[in-house]
This record gives sequence, structure tokens and C-alpha cells, in this order.
Amino acid sequence: MEPQQKDPDVQERDKLRKKVVEDTGGILSYFWPLHPIRLFIDLLLAALRLVQPLAPQLIPLAVFSISLPVILFLSVGSGYWVWKSVAVGWEAEVFLQYGDGPVPYAEVALPSIVAQQSYDISLHLVVPANEANFALGNFMASLNLMTPSNGTIATARRPAIVLPPIASPWSFLYNRPGTVDLNIPMLKDFVLGTSRALARVELGRRDQWKTIGEGHGRELSVLSGYIRGVVLHHGVRGLISRFPLASAFVASGVFFFIMFVGMIACLMPAVEWHFPSDVNEPPKTDEGPRKRRRSRRRAEEGDDAKPKTRTPRRTPSDGSGSRSRASGRIGARDQDRARRGG
Repeated sequence: MEPQQKDPDVQERDKLRKKVVEDTGGILSYFWPLHPIRLFIDLLLAALRLVQPLAPQLIPLAVFSISLPVILFLSVGSGYWVWKSVAVGWEAEVFLQYGDGPVPYAEVALPSIVAQQSYDISLHLVVPANEANFALGNFMASLNLMTPSNGTIATARRPAIVLPPIASPWSFLYNRPGTVDLNIPMLKDFVLGTSRALARVELGRRDQWKTIGEGHGRELSVLSGYIRGVVLHHGVRGLISRFPLASAFVASGVFFFIMFVGMIACLMPAVEWHFPSDVNEPPKTDEGPRKRRRSRRRAEEGDDAKPKTRTPRRTPSDGSGSRSRASGRIGARDQDRARRGG
């Protein structure tokens, strides 16, 4: 009897536990932090159930809608990068230092340079058109290109002279009055091999003209000076440097085309194409084998319709039967004759 009394007690305890768990779950489900989350999850699952039949069409569409702006952004970025990296000419102003050395000098940091691009580097000076500069005669212009760690890249020294300007009615258009422009080529078709460099410029004679004339020291008077780098156009790099904006547009277009074709190639297998004709038309079957079978059947039926001549085969049993039949017929005839004669 004891087991029979324990079973109802155990069942009642299980019922009480389940009821407590349900009541506790109901209270917690309507608790403020949990109820909105549970409601949101239920709504999300309901929406997914509604969208599930359209998933094969919606997923490729969503991937395409998300990928297209990304491809456009990357295409514009590639064009901007090409336009930004195109080699262009550069210019750096030179501020000469007088009295700090035997000759006037200046040190300047060059702007950003394309390391593998060829440049024609020259020194441009604007000097006063006075007798003191005309009387100097020849002097030297020195250029020393260095790395930021004071490593020498190249050194060049070129002679120069200041000549009186030629009188021209149009000189005021390209030259300030009372000045002379000096363009001194220093390095031609030169590749620096680095994007950062320093330049040191020296003007004048190291003997300060003391070895000529009366031995008085003299210096070149300079109003302003610039060191310039002109891009040389060679090959594809030169074509891009000639037309930087067009090159940027071409790069953007090519990048967009490649990425777009790749995206379409990846999404094509996931798209199910349905056409109205596919629903109305019955499924097509291969009629070739059927036609062949029909032709074979017709040929066989035609052969069966034609009369076939067969040669009878004689067997020992067939020969004995025919002989017995012939003898029976002869006996019947003799009996008829006898009856007629009687």
C-alpha cells in the first residue's frame, strides 16, 4: 500500500512545481527589461516566417543593394588615389643666407616627390639689373641633393652669368622692370629614388672674386630664387601625368566594371529565373527516340502484313498419315463401284 500512497504525492508535487515554474516564467516575461526583448524576438521570427518563401529572391537583392554602394565608394577612391599619385611638377622657394659663409647658400626641403619619376631640375633666380651684377662675370651655381639622414643623392655645379636685358616693348609682360631672370639647368632626366629629399644651393665664387681685378670681394645680389622640378613624360607614366583627370576617371570606370561583373557572376547562381512561358508550356521531352521506335514498329507491322511463302516440312508422322488417308479413299471408291454394279 505504501507505493500506492506515494504515487499521488509525487504527482501533486510535480504539478505544484510546474505551476510555480509557469507562474514565475509569466512574471519574468512581463518584467520590464525582458518583455520588450521577447516581443521583439517574436516579431522578428514572425517577419522571417513571412519572408521565408521569398528568401531566394530577396537575399540576392539585399546583397546587391549593399554591395553596389560599396563598389561605388571603392571606385571613386581608386580614381582619387590615381589622381593623387600622378607625378606633377614641383617648386620650392630658396632663401639665400649672406655673410654666414664664403658664398651665399640656402637649404630647403623639397616637396613630396614621386620616387621613380624623371625630373628636369633647374634653379630659377631673379636678380637686379644693375652694373654690379653685370660686372661679376661668371660665377658658379652648386646644387647638392641629400636624404633626410644627410646621405648624398646627387651633386651638380653649373656656371652662370648675368647679362643686361634685351630692350623689348613686350618685356613687361614676362619680366619685372629692372630685373633679370636666370634659369640655370642643374640636373636633366634625373630620378631621385626617394620621396623626401633636401637641397643645398650655393651661388658665387669660392674665391669671392679676390683673384681677379683689384682683389675686392664681391657677391651676387638676388631678389628671389626657386628650385624647380619639371616632369618628363615617358611611357604610360608620362601619359597618365599628362592627363591626370582623365586617367582618374578611366581608373574609376575600370575598377567599377571589374567589381560589378564579379559581383554579378557571384550572384547569378543564387537567382532563380522564372518566366510565364515556363508555367504554361508542358515539359519538353526527347522525341527523337520515340520517333525511332515508332518507325521501327511500323516497319515490323508492314513486314507482318506481307504474305510469307513457307516451304512445308515433312516429317515421318506426316508421311504415314497421308498414306493411310489415300488407302482409305481408294477402299471407299471400290465399295461404291461394287454397289453400283450389283
